[in-house]
Formats: sequence, C-alpha cells, structure tokens
Amino acid sequence: MDLEHDVAGLVEEWLAGPNSEANGHFGYQSLEHYRPAVLHWLTVGCGLEGRPDPDLYLRPTPTALQDWAIDYATAARSRDAACGAVRSFYRWAETPAAAGGPDLVPAGTAKSLQFQRGGNFAAGLPGRELLTPDQCRWLAQAADRYPGTRREGPHRARALVYLCLNHYLWGRHGDADVLRPGQITAMRLSGRHQQQHRTTWDVPQKNAASDATRLQPVHHDAVRAIDEYLPHRAGALPDNGYLFTTVNGRPLEPQSLIRILRTVAATHPDLEELAPKLSADAVTHSPAAQPRPALHALARRRTGTGTGTTFCTPGPVSRRPRQGPMESHNETGGDRDGGSASALPAMQGRP
Repeated sequence: MDLEHDVAGLVEEWLAGPNSEANGHFGYQSLEHYRPAVLHWLTVGCGLEGRPDPDLYLRPTPTALQDWAIDYATAARSRDAACGAVRSFYRWAETPAAAGGPDLVPAGTAKSLQFQRGGNFAAGLPGRELLTPDQCRWLAQAADRYPGTRREGPHRARALVYLCLNHYLWGRHGDADVLRPGQITAMRLSGRHQQQHRTTWDVPQKNAASDATRLQPVHHDAVRAIDEYLPHRAGALPDNGYLFTTVNGRPLEPQSLIRILRTVAATHPDLEELAPKLSADAVTHSPAAQPRPALHALARRRTGTGTGTTFCTPGPVSRRPRQGPMESHNETGGDRDGGSASALPAMQGRP
C-alpha cells in the first residue's frame, strides 16, 4: 500500500467499520462529519505542498492537532468534534494486524492526542464546566431533596440525575460506566436485564448504527430511583415503550433532561450559581472520586425511625424524611443501611 497517496482509502476503510469505539458501524451523521474532518487533517494538517506526508500523519502530536483544528473550524465545539474524529481514526489505525487492523501507528497514539483537562476548545464555554466530586455529591443531595413541581413529583427528576451520575455512584469513570444524555433518554422499558448481582440496560452505542445497542451496567441506587419513578410514569396509548416520558406520555427529549438537571441543581445553595449553565454532558464527563469502603458505614449512619433517614453529610442537611432509594447493598464493598447516592462519597477526604 502506498501510504503517501492512499489516505482516502484508509479513511473509507476506517469508516466502513467496525470501529473501535462501538464495535459497530458509524451512523450517517457521523459519516457526514467524520469523513471531511479526517481527510482534511491527513491532507492539509499533515500535508506538504498539497500532498499528505507520512512522516507527519504517522507521528501526530497534540500540538499539531490543536493548530490544525483552529484553522479547520471557527466554533469551539466544532473544533472539539473534529479532534475527536481524528482520535477515533487513530484508535482504528493502531489496531494490531493480528486483530484485523491496519497496525499503522504504535499503540497509544490516539491517547497521546488527548489534550490536558481544560485544553479542549469548548472547555470554558457555558454548559461545559465540569463538576468536581463535591459538586457531584451536592447534585445527588439536591435530587434526594427535590420536591418536584405542581404538575409532577420528584421521582422522574431523581432517576434522571442518578443516571447522569452513574459513573460517580460507581466511583470510576470508564466508558462502561458513563451514561450520556442521548443514551438516557433513549432507554426503553424492555431494555432492562438482571444479571446475578447487577442490573444492566440496553443503551444505544455511540457513533454506531441507529439500532445498535450495548449492555450498560446501572448502579443499584439508580435502579432503585427508576423503580420508584415507574409507578408515576405517564404512558400514552399505544405506549411508546420509552423509559422516560413527559407528563403527556411522549418520549423525553435530551433538551428536557438539561432543563431538569438545572432545575434540580438550582435548589442546592452550593450549585445555584452553576445551575443556569449546567449541561448533562458536563455532569456525565465530570471526574468521579473513588469512595473509601472503610468509611461506608459511618457515611450512612441511620438516625430516626420508620422511613425517615438523615445522613452524616457535610454542610446543611434537610431534616425531612428523604424520598430517594433506600435499604440497598453497597456494590463497592460493605453493607448499606438506608444509603443514598448523596451519601456514597460523603466522607471523602475525611481522615
């Protein structure tokens, strides 16, 4: 293969799939944006005198990628999307020949093109400010105390917030733990699976065909929040089968998820300032802190009687009985007695 002149063929082979992210084929919208971006990177960003230079595109650097993106697009988020497409191409390009890949670049090339945190073009734009682990905890607290609206109770909002914090509940931030906004609103009632000690859900694969799904582990606190929401779910006739619906029974849109997140966040005094520019993407991409298993029992000390439960969390705490999921078992270690998402890492950082 003449790598110097066959970059277009490489791009088409990559786009044909299966791709390394979703083990499926790219959707038509991805094809529409990925093809021109990666071709431009290979022929212009890594080209000399109008010809692609293998010495450049086989040895890419994050600085070169950022410089190229600045010229390629004017909008910050468009630049980030273009850079993401280039990294996806290199994830495919580094696949070993034994696994059916082209083996064009060393392993780790795609990861080396990741910008440092805050280095993305859209990092400082409204709605893209990532939450700290403390802010994730406060958001969970706000969901636990959220009273709902005149038209609707708190159950749907709490379940949606818990799903956005799925990675935080697990205490990790791998791709297998993150639920993105579009995946949450696309979840269906029939997609639930019980696998021994855990619950998984069929969710759409990112950048794959419209009907491609994968099994997503859902933390049991989020599962309990869903179970409390289901009796209040509004269904249309015929029922569309989507897990989350509007009060009229129509499927919930991702934009509505953003509105709900901001409404819930605004009820917490430490999130009031952040709430108007909060986005679901920012929540799901926020770093997750690993909880300390040895402190779980202290973090979830139960007080009171009946169903009223108060947690030992820093800052002001509502004394009214909470309405969130309770009486579950901690999947990361230790027994939980009346635990909740907001209490999971509550003792983090304490000696």
